[in-house]
Amino acid sequence: MKVAISDINDERVLLKEFYSLGKLTPPPLSGYEMHNVLSGADYTFDKKLQNKKLRKMIGDLKEINEKDSSEIPLTAPRILITGCPIGGVAEKIIKPIEEAGAVVVTYENCGGAKNLERLVDETIDPIEALAEKYLSIPCSVMSPNPDREDLLKKLVDEYKVDGVVEIILQACHTYNVETHKIKRVVTQEKNIPYISLETDYSTGDTGQVKTRIEAFIEML
Repeated sequence: MKVAISDINDERVLLKEFYSLGKLTPPPLSGYEMHNVLSGADYTFDKKLQNKKLRKMIGDLKEINEKDSSEIPLTAPRILITGCPIGGVAEKIIKPIEEAGAVVVTYENCGGAKNLERLVDETIDPIEALAEKYLSIPCSVMSPNPDREDLLKKLVDEYKVDGVVEIILQACHTYNVETHKIKRVVTQEKNIPYISLETDYSTGDTGQVKTRIEAFIEML
């Protein structure tokens, strides 16, 4: 168990370094590409091989930045995505955002920064360490949940975010309950635009979602 914890901590460190490249202006990769890597890590069982590939990928992306050869426009509005996990709606959400001329630079949602910010303590009992780690994730099922607000504000500043898109999957009531509080934090405390999109895994609302996203990006 201790070996597995160490391997996954190594993965967390590398994934955090990877998605932190979104702080660059312009970032060396699109938000859609970033999402695919972060999501794909959940389905890779050989973590040592994955970590080796991640190190190379990070090196390649840093080289793109050093050579100023990013394909992302310097003026692209910078978007933070928060809310529910978006694995099933990435095509419906991320692609329209970036096709409208913006770029997703960071993910605070499930599967993004909130899962990776804190490592599992390797100096204490493994069961206690795992419990401490996972109970500390600022998920909407926790109440009160002030750590989510703190992380959100931190990411807005560090990634120079121009707008926040919150994704609510239908029936994920805990995130839906928090939308009012998150909107207040983003629009009043950080003074940047915010939009909440409630959707599901179907394609029936694809056109509606795309129209709302395009209107939001046009306002930035």
